[in-house]
Amino acid sequence: MTEIEILDDQSGTTRRTRARLHLDDGTTLAVFVKRPSRSLIARAFVAVPRLSRAEVSFYTELRDQVPIPTPQCHGAGHFWHGFIVVLEDLADSGATLRSSTDTLSADEAASLLASLAAMHRQWWGRTESHPWLARNPRRELKLGALFSPSLCRLGLWRVGSAVPEALHQPIARYARTRRAAHEVMSGGPTTLIHNDCHPGNQFVAADGRPGLIDWQLCRAGPWARDVAYLLVTSLDLETRRSAEKDLLAGYLRQLGPVAPDFDEAWLAYRRNVVYAVEAMLVTAAVGVMMPKPTSLVLVNRAAAAAADLDSFGAL
Repeated sequence: MTEIEILDDQSGTTRRTRARLHLDDGTTLAVFVKRPSRSLIARAFVAVPRLSRAEVSFYTELRDQVPIPTPQCHGAGHFWHGFIVVLEDLADSGATLRSSTDTLSADEAASLLASLAAMHRQWWGRTESHPWLARNPRRELKLGALFSPSLCRLGLWRVGSAVPEALHQPIARYARTRRAAHEVMSGGPTTLIHNDCHPGNQFVAADGRPGLIDWQLCRAGPWARDVAYLLVTSLDLETRRSAEKDLLAGYLRQLGPVAPDFDEAWLAYRRNVVYAVEAMLVTAAVGVMMPKPTSLVLVNRAAAAAADLDSFGAL
């Protein structure tokens, strides 16, 4: 390699660098490199629950087995002092990247749900083959019980009116009893889930297929986590209200014989909206992971869905 040309370098949850490698044979390679964030707060947020280990493990063990477009991985490793993941630069490959505040049409959401259904069906009840997938949610339960009450309070203070006043007490009650709530939300069979499929982690490949990036939160979990998170963060209010039942029914058809009946699935969907609310509040509370205007948009979408669906009351 003769030269590294830095195209862009940003730091949020992780440090993300776009670069062009000029190789000795005269060719170039466009890459996207993820490393620990410059922010000590963000570093701790990633390191304590070992999120970087999950992403490295995904790209080294699972990426080629997942039926969803993901960036090609040129190399990934975890070290005592940090980690590195070197991926193809999707912006250079003809893919269309989404921003976190983008909205999907119902058809676009249905397309991504079909891909998620294929992944969920493939890994249904098979996550024990990779024990770290189960360790992630167990670790997160312990940390969540410890930090969720204070982070949710701080998040509510920072987002202000983006969360309806009527949800403040249910959110506080949920945070205090988080472990029991998650046992209800996560009941039933587990599968491989992305666990963070908001619009900013989505892209459209050059061939038109929807894909997902940022697999650091992947784990063994309930199918409804991905479905609820996707729909309530990616659809505008009216589209979600008018299309979510049809989109859920379409997902269940794609899931096939293992799918629960619609009433059971609808209850699981309503319950798992709570996770999206908490995730967006924690993001707002930490502050360095996402710009505040972006957090406000996503918190508002998730909170509106929780109010519409009485998600906290469903737990």
